[in-house]
Amino acid sequence: MSSSIPLLAADHRAGVVYEIHDGSRRVAVADSWLAEHAGFLRLPAGSSGRWAFADDRGGALVIGDADSVRRVPIAIPAEHLACDPSGRHVVVTSGLGMNEEAWTDLVSVVDLATDSSVRFRVRTGEPGVVVAPDQATGEPMIVLRHREPGAVEALPLAAALEVGAHAPVLRGHVIDDLAADGHGDVVDPASGIIGIATSRGLERFIVDGGVPRAIGIVPWPVAGRAYYLRLAGDTGRATGIVRGGPASPGSWPEWTNTFVDIDLASGASRTVPLPPGLAFRFALATGVAAVSVIHPDEDVVIVIDREDARIARITPIPAMTHPPRAGRLPWDGVDGRPAQRRSIAIDPGTGTIAVTSGGDGTIHLVDDSGISTIELPTPLDEGGHLLWAGADHRVDDLVGR
Repeated sequence: MSSSIPLLAADHRAGVVYEIHDGSRRVAVADSWLAEHAGFLRLPAGSSGRWAFADDRGGALVIGDADSVRRVPIAIPAEHLACDPSGRHVVVTSGLGMNEEAWTDLVSVVDLATDSSVRFRVRTGEPGVVVAPDQATGEPMIVLRHREPGAVEALPLAAALEVGAHAPVLRGHVIDDLAADGHGDVVDPASGIIGIATSRGLERFIVDGGVPRAIGIVPWPVAGRAYYLRLAGDTGRATGIVRGGPASPGSWPEWTNTFVDIDLASGASRTVPLPPGLAFRFALATGVAAVSVIHPDEDVVIVIDREDARIARITPIPAMTHPPRAGRLPWDGVDGRPAQRRSIAIDPGTGTIAVTSGGDGTIHLVDDSGISTIELPTPLDEGGHLLWAGADHRVDDLVGR
């Protein structure tokens, strides 16, 4: 199961990122605590980096490429990451961190060409973010998704880059035609259409003359809702997993899961039913998606043929050493350890799928020939984060994390 590109594995509890390549393993980034909610951001080919993540302890955006790693100061705790289509500017919003209530209103914008950053204040909360072109001018706009109450705010990227010292307030045009529970954001940089996942469906917006404008809601094609979106760059469609079933979090083994693929312009959708259980984040490569589903009976990795909207392969994988327990919240810790989940990634060149085992430092590699494993010296508590780090393969770039 060799690959021409390296696999990155971040242990955000241990503060280390490993690079795995051709059977070798090395520490790629030390003493950096990847922001778990934001995860990795793959940068577009041609930008001055291949990937980036927020160091939620050191207060920096960490940018890596094949030869080096560099750091630029940002405000933390980091919640979401997004970059413009050129890959020059990365926007970082702030979240809760270890606090129970929203307390910070800082947004950072990093210029990767100069390794400089600015900070300004917006509305306190956990804003989602994308960078979208203005329909009237083509100007890049920072678009923030606010919650409770729901709102969409558009600010010119150029105005953000010009703010001065001392974290000034910066406000843009705001519309409040958005459900209060938004979680999951995507933008098609070609059309400028923004999609936001809420309980009402996929809510779509554009920015026109500096002002966000709603262009309609696509109801979820099955019962439930999605909480996490990715743009399939090969098709320009929004993808997600709609979760349905019992409302009780303790009933997570009974949750239904459906992979959805939605045309942002027309609203036309395709669906692929998946097994019940806890389906966390998923991965994309050209024409396919990969999902891991956790269930007390059996954990599986599922490969989805996105073109034909069908399951191409289901592979049972070894159970986690410290799995979530039925009847308890799936994100609750057990026996003093953090809740365990799985991270998943697809090698865009070979199609090999990497999935973490959750809490024992093992990564499973899955392909047509079977399963092999990689052992790391730290446990990858909470599942860690994975990324195949090839700069020339970008199916899901430019997506807020």
